[in-house]
Formats: sequence, structure tokens, C-alpha cells
Amino acid sequence: AIPNTPLLPSDRMRPPQLGGVAAALAVAFAILAAESDTTTVQPEVYGRSSMRNRSLEKKLIKTLLHRYNETGIVGRPVVKASDLMTIQFGLAIIQILDLDENRQFLRTNCWMRYAWQDPLLNWTWNGTEEAREWKSFENITQLRLNPEDVWTPDIRLFNFADTRLKEKRTARIVVYQDGSVLWVPQSLFKSTCEIEIKYFPFDTQTCSLEFGSRTYDLTKINLTWYPFEYEVYKYEPNPYVDFTNYIRSHEWITDGQEEFTVRPSQRERQLKSRMKCKKITTLDRNGTKHTRIYQTLVYKIRMRRNPAFYLSILVLPCILLSCLTWVIFWLPPESPAKMLLGMNIFVAFFVLMLLLAKTTPSAVRDFPYIGYFYGFNMVLITLSTFLAAIVLNFYVRAERQKPMNPILRRWAVEGLGRMFLVRQAVPLKSPAELSAASSTAEAAALRSASHQTLSGGLAVSAKSATDDAGDSPILSMPSGPGGMAQYGEVEREVREIRQFLKSYVGRLKEKDRRNMASMEWRTLAVVLDRLFFTAYLICFFAAVIVFIPRGHEPLEDYLNFMESDACYIPI
Repeated sequence: AIPNTPLLPSDRMRPPQLGGVAAALAVAFAILAAESDTTTVQPEVYGRSSMRNRSLEKKLIKTLLHRYNETGIVGRPVVKASDLMTIQFGLAIIQILDLDENRQFLRTNCWMRYAWQDPLLNWTWNGTEEAREWKSFENITQLRLNPEDVWTPDIRLFNFADTRLKEKRTARIVVYQDGSVLWVPQSLFKSTCEIEIKYFPFDTQTCSLEFGSRTYDLTKINLTWYPFEYEVYKYEPNPYVDFTNYIRSHEWITDGQEEFTVRPSQRERQLKSRMKCKKITTLDRNGTKHTRIYQTLVYKIRMRRNPAFYLSILVLPCILLSCLTWVIFWLPPESPAKMLLGMNIFVAFFVLMLLLAKTTPSAVRDFPYIGYFYGFNMVLITLSTFLAAIVLNFYVRAERQKPMNPILRRWAVEGLGRMFLVRQAVPLKSPAELSAASSTAEAAALRSASHQTLSGGLAVSAKSATDDAGDSPILSMPSGPGGMAQYGEVEREVREIRQFLKSYVGRLKEKDRRNMASMEWRTLAVVLDRLFFTAYLICFFAAVIVFIPRGHEPLEDYLNFMESDACYIPI
């Protein structure tokens, strides 16, 4: 049985470490022994060395390597050239070192797991005469060999983005008695990864690591998944990245760090890896086509960004500044602070935009939605400041405006004003009511003035006669001498008072008309302010729904229809 966990060379004993004094004494004794002519010491030393070299484990290693050197390291370790060699390959991630969004590459620390069968490294004694030489080694079940001394598969990372020539660390291979080979080298990979930051800082990145061989096709090597031990001595293929020894990252949350103990066939969250089969057709000298199929194992790592840091420095200030924009509409229309507050909020959003530009990568396919949200808010603030200037202009210049158009009054003041609860708080009168009230006030003022003027000792009889010219008081002729002169003087005074009252009443009517027009325009300014505020709220919440992502969306595995878990040799 092939174990699932990496077999580290921890069972090898390290040489004891000597202290400073002991090391000096050892060197001194070695020099004295080399300079002495005693012949009884050297044979003893050489004898111990030869006995150590003749230990069973070293003897077995020498025997296997000698047989290997006779056969040759180059070429697959198979009995026949037509034999298909199966290699189990697995990937265990230890740590995500870095994800560079600008240059679009992923740096990871991984353990690669290789398992294959090598008949040249088999020392099983089955009781036959041919295997008699392995009888003395039947108690040895494992060996550790250097990978340079035996054949190893040439499985490489295809989507590498590294300038180094060597990506693996040196690790010995473990050879079992039946010829099973286990090789677990540590590797620092630097692979390409397409970055998508549309939903930054709630984005989810899916990176792939593609492994395969471009020298051995499917007729030579069958590449399969490394097994997973879900029970004792029970295994099943594991088409997932192994997160057993994963060191969790503070910036990225992977979907496999919670399911590494779950059986592969029962995992639901972790993204399943796939096997790609690439056909390559070549022509020989005779023009005959030869089709070869090469396998590629595509391991997928899905990472979700931890948005806690970006929420505090990007999202929260943006929402607070957007809510502060509401104050522009809450201020009174005659307040000049509306303009100043709008410009200050615009500058604050511009600073946040610069911070976002430094935080997010620039070499991306799509601009993040939060950037659109920033820009949209800056547009809204600009429009709100412009609209506040319009409202302020209406309010300040209302006294110099002409009477409002009846249609505008009907739709804006009466319609929208009542809808936004503004008209109910303003005591406006209709033009007909205003004209009737002015005429009634004028007639009352004339009657009162005539009565007060003619009641000072004169017998005046005022009769209201209605004709085409209007109302005119008819005075009775006083009796006595000088009546005509007195009558003429009274009539002249009455005429002057009448003209004065007409002029005064006209000025009152004009003042009322201007006050009413000014009130109408100021009411229109308040109505527009409420209308713009409502439109801003609608646009703001629509932008929040559209541009602020609700979290990482479940990504569909688009390779389900393009890739399969096995490749087949065409007949």
C-alpha cells in the first residue's frame, strides 16, 4: 500500500554533534594516528570501515544501482517497450506566498507527489531460484535513493512564469520492496494566473497549475490522480489539491482549507481539478499522419479575498461620504454652504479614487465595480452642486421674477408640491382668488375714505350708482349761502382722495402680486430641491445594488464540458 502522507526522511539518523573541546581532541588524535608508525591501529580502522560498507542496506543499494547502471537510467523502466507505465501524481499546497495582480502570476510552496512502479528496483524474494540473491534482504522493506541515480518522470509545470531553471528542492525517493517508488519533492512554483477584479474587494480568483509530460504520450505513460486514504488501507483517486498541511493566508481564503479531511467523492465546496487531453498530429517523411495524445493534469485553486482591510479604508468611507451628500439637500435653499459642502465632498472622493488606484492592479481586463461606484458618486455630487446652484438662484432672485406660468404652476407647484408635501405648508392663493380679494379691498378702502372725509360737518349723501363707468358717489347740494363753492371744494377734495386711494391700492396690489410671485418661485425652489434629493436617493441606492457586489459569486466550472477525467487512445 502506498501511504498518502509524504514520507519525510526523518527516520534517518543524523551524526552526533560534537562540542568544541571534543572536536579539537578528535582532530588531535587523528593527526597523531596518521603520523605514528604503529601497524596495529590502521588495520583495525580499515576493518571497521569495510564492515560498515558491507551492511545489508548499503549492499542492497549497491546491488540495485549496479543493476540500474547496467540497464541505463535513460528510458522508462519497463520490461517491454510496449508496456504502459502508470504514474500517480498529486499536488499538496503548503502556503500561498504571493498573488501579483499586476503581473498576473501566483507563487506557491507545494509538495509534489509521484508514485510509480519500477521493476528494476524490486528485491522481493518469492522462493524461486532466480530471486535467491534477494533472500538475505527480505527484512529490508524500504530504501532511500538519490533521484539522480534512478529514472524519474519528466512531469513539468506548463504554465510557469519563472526565470529559474530549477524549481524543485532536493529530496530522496523512497523505494519499497515490491518496486513501488514514492517521490515527494518540495517545489516553489511561480505560475501564470488570469486575474479578474471586477468585484474587488469581494473578488474570487481561480488559478490553475498544469502538469504533464511533452515527451511521453498516452501510449507510454498513463498519468492518474494520486490516491486519497479515506479509511485505513482504503483509497480513491483525489482530483483535488491537498490542503492537509496548508498554512492559512490572512489575505486569501481558499475553498479547500475546510474540506481537506472530506472524502474526494463527497466534497462540495472545493473546485475539482481536471484532466486535459491534447492531440498533436505530425507527418513523417512518407506523408503519413501520426496522432499522439498527451495528458495534462490541471489543478485548480480557488481563492476568495479577505475584504476586511479594504472595507475599512475604501468601502466604508465611500458610503459615509455618499450619505454626507444628503446634507446638501437638507440645508435651506438660501444657504450658500450647499455649494461649499458639495465641493469638499468632491475633493474627498477624488482622494479615495487615488487610494483605490494604488490598491487595485492597473493591468486588468475589467475595471472594478467599486471604481465605477466612486466615479458615479463624483458625478452625482457634481450634479447635486449644480442643482443646488439652480435652487439657490431661484430662491434669491424670486422677488425679481415675473409671475409664474399657469401651466408651470399647475404641474410644478400644485402637482409636485403636493406630492412632496411642500404645497400644504405654503399659503398660496390662486390668481382668481387674488384678483377678487384685491377688488374687495379697494372698494372697502374707497367707501371708508369717502365716509371719513365727508362726515366733518358737511351733509353729504353718498349713493352708490352702478353704471358703465363704475361706482361714483353723488353728493346732494347743501342749502344756504355759499353752497356751490363749498360743494366744489368738497368735490375736489374727494376727487384727490380718490386718486390717492387708487394709487395706494394699486401699490398694495402690486406688492401682493410680487410677494405672491416670489412665494411661488421660492416654493418651486423647495419643490425642485425635494425632487433632486429623491432622484439622488434613487440613483445612490441603484448604484449600491449594481456596483457593490454582494460577495463572491459561485463560479461555474466551465471545463466540465471541455475536459474529462480520463483520456482515451484513438483506435
